[in-house]
Amino acid sequence: MPCEMCANVVEREDVPHVIRVCPGCGREMHIHEPGEHGRGFRVMAGDRPVIPAGWIQISLNPLKSTVQFTRPGLEMAAATFLLEELHQKEEEYPELATRLEAQTDAMLTAFPPLAGLDINNSEHTEQILTIMQDHKAAPEFWALWTGQFLAVARQAVQDGETTRAVWATACAERCRSMLVFKQSLEDVVWMGYSAKRIINALGIWDAQRKNSDEEFWQLTFNENSYVLSQVFAIPMVFLKDKAYVGGMKLVRIPRKPNARSTASRTLIPLQAERLGAKRRVCLAKVDVLFGFRSTRSPSPGFCDAAIHH
Repeated sequence: MPCEMCANVVEREDVPHVIRVCPGCGREMHIHEPGEHGRGFRVMAGDRPVIPAGWIQISLNPLKSTVQFTRPGLEMAAATFLLEELHQKEEEYPELATRLEAQTDAMLTAFPPLAGLDINNSEHTEQILTIMQDHKAAPEFWALWTGQFLAVARQAVQDGETTRAVWATACAERCRSMLVFKQSLEDVVWMGYSAKRIINALGIWDAQRKNSDEEFWQLTFNENSYVLSQVFAIPMVFLKDKAYVGGMKLVRIPRKPNARSTASRTLIPLQAERLGAKRRVCLAKVDVLFGFRSTRSPSPGFCDAAIHH
């Protein structure tokens, strides 16, 4: 039981910490105290530092990794993940292939859509293949085929079919490459493409900022609606191209104002240079019409986009 000296100590076991003995009652406490200037954690004489199991995650995907690589470190990590020093382990290859096949089997066994099915039971094969056709975007799809081709290669070796064994091994390695991509690289690659789309849109803006052709800007914003979703601080959804704001509905049908429509669907012209002060103007169930205006040109072009929060 805690004594008066340690009764109010807040313990943390989910982050790097120390095991410290209470001088009052001798109880072991798991304590995380930030180090100097908030860096690391404090270790005093007699403390036992602890790094929780699973806290250090090393991945090529920065969203899944708890470490930050230098560029040489990233190259080393990529070589480790992709090569696994296989080129230096010729004699160990059969064991390594069996281990990889077991890893893919474990992934599939833990895959919820395959619950109750055995990847190594031939009676379940057709059902498993049918189910996995609906999960081609999942890493488990590529784990399935990595394991399947490894099994084919193993059988071909036993049957003395050299060409078939080489072919199946190459297919297994390519499927494994897709597995690594899905597990560690896909999110990062997509982030890069998303950033490039924003860069491209900014390039168009700089090159065409004096262009007053409304149709050009309408097409440009339609093609780059993703960029618009990154500009605003609140969720936005594109509703209508070339929305009309002359007292009509968005589809250019005369609007008869009433209490309900006035209260729930208000059209508000909003200039881009005023957006900072009006960032939260969109309330629930309010249609907002933004006139996108270049602040760099005295004769700006406009693009109307009906946006719903």
